[in-house]
Amino acid sequence: MVSRREKLRAARKLQHEMREQHGDDLKTAMTQMYIASSAIPAERTYREAMARNSSQRFSVDDWILPEKVLDPEETVLDVAVGGLSLDTFPLLLVTDRRIILTMDQPWRRWRILREAPVTDVLDAAVEPRLIGGRLRVRLRQGKDIVLKLGALQRPEEVAALIRRLVGGGGAPG
Repeated sequence: MVSRREKLRAARKLQHEMREQHGDDLKTAMTQMYIASSAIPAERTYREAMARNSSQRFSVDDWILPEKVLDPEETVLDVAVGGLSLDTFPLLLVTDRRIILTMDQPWRRWRILREAPVTDVLDAAVEPRLIGGRLRVRLRQGKDIVLKLGALQRPEEVAALIRRLVGGGGAPG
């Protein structure tokens, strides 16, 4: 049996090797290792999509999100991070099946606020405002899905993806 002290020693050695290999970007390296080891498509593709948002300054406790919000076989194509709201950052997930607006709430972890099948979407656009902006997903029926934004560049890429899906274009390869 391996003692706790030996496990800690092995973990420190691995961390030291990772730091030598990846420098101070240890968090990114660990995330990439985690993504590569995930066998569930929804979780793996969600982590890959969130990694594209790493240039933004935000922090979400999203380790349970794929389990709470996504079907295990669903493929996450991209994620837009909203502006700070109620001490958290809401997320707009674009999957191969649907558009999901979700937010982490202390009393109900990763609650789906709005969702719509991709087939019900008409258009998506980023609307600049004085401070931040909005990512608006127009639906055939009912109210639009709206994500308040802090930054505009990544959400514009997500809106372009939604427009491509609506226009009959395929998901990125």
